[in-house]
Amino acid sequence: MKKKLLFLTIAVLCFTMFASADTFTTYATRAQQNPSDIFDWGTIAPPGTQVTTPQLVTSFSGGNTALVGNSNGSPFLAEQEGVTYFSSFDYGESLIWTGNSPLFGFGGIGPMTISFANPVGSVGFGITADIYFSIGNTPFTAFLTAFDVNGNPLFAMTGNGLANGNEDGSALFMGLGDLTGSNIGSIQFTITNSLGTFANNDFAIDALSIGYTSAVPEPSSLVLLGSGLLGMAGVLRRKLAR
Repeated sequence: MKKKLLFLTIAVLCFTMFASADTFTTYATRAQQNPSDIFDWGTIAPPGTQVTTPQLVTSFSGGNTALVGNSNGSPFLAEQEGVTYFSSFDYGESLIWTGNSPLFGFGGIGPMTISFANPVGSVGFGITADIYFSIGNTPFTAFLTAFDVNGNPLFAMTGNGLANGNEDGSALFMGLGDLTGSNIGSIQFTITNSLGTFANNDFAIDALSIGYTSAVPEPSSLVLLGSGLLGMAGVLRRKLAR
């Protein structure tokens, strides 16, 4: 019986530890993400406008707001594919671009940060490196990290894309979801590409789609549950020892 109580104790501790960690998945397309709302960057400013960091943006349904901008505090630009920006997004898409401070004297090269007023369960967006002059088909690697409301990292992912100016909708999609609940308080993302210092690793993203997931018991509640079970196990053990 004492061995059974010991196994019960170990099992409760393991359950508590595993249940308190968030479980994440990644999405290769927006359809896989199946979002419920979206942030349209066209609401920030007309295409080609330089704006200050951070900008307050409201989601399409009005259910959430977010602060967006370059993480270093430098300004960025509102753009439109095929009008003021030429890359691998679909023609007419509203974009935000980090800008390219070393070459043009404004903006930054990332990373960018988006902080949500209400935590979300999933995020997704297309991203591509900037195209320089006649240089196209540039390989790049994108990095995306999700944080909780306290700024603690929850999950990080990377993806490889190919930047071009074909306006063919081939921009790399970066998507991740917290299956444990709507615990994502902010995200940060950036890229590196094969052009090195010449390209300065600046990039643009298209609309940010978000989703919400059903919450599960808070980790603190699980700890209390585990503590209660351990207490019960101790009482039973003392009774059995008498």
